[in-house]
Amino acid sequence: MRKFIPTIIFSAILIAFVIQDHKERESEALTPATDQLAPATYRGVLPAADCSGIDYTLTLNDSIVGTDTLYALRTVYIDGGGADNDIAFDDRGRQQQIVLGEQRGYRLTSDAGDPTIYFVIVNDSTLRLCDSTLTAQPSELNYDLIRINQ
Repeated sequence: MRKFIPTIIFSAILIAFVIQDHKERESEALTPATDQLAPATYRGVLPAADCSGIDYTLTLNDSIVGTDTLYALRTVYIDGGGADNDIAFDDRGRQQQIVLGEQRGYRLTSDAGDPTIYFVIVNDSTLRLCDSTLTAQPSELNYDLIRINQ
């Protein structure tokens, strides 16, 4: 029996190292793809056809490419109810960070069944409203949301 004790101890140590290595590799795989971008709040006033503009405040939570997490979006239609009468809507849902070619962005799927919204990541502090191919339409109008927290 005494001959097997060193073998058992060695085996236990080896198993502990294998488990530790596996945990380290797993945590590396789950590192958020955009450490500088989320969680973060972005804000901007985008153009609208029926009012003076739509004030977007979008809060994204940590996300990993290909997985769903949550977002919160508040849209305020400036003068949407007439002069000095704003109309606000709050929305929550699932965000998914997506990659199409070299473009990276977010797909926002509303819990309320509203149309899916897409934002392309322009840089560490800017998201731009775009279509499902992460392509922003050329325009002289502003479709950018700027990060407001660090």
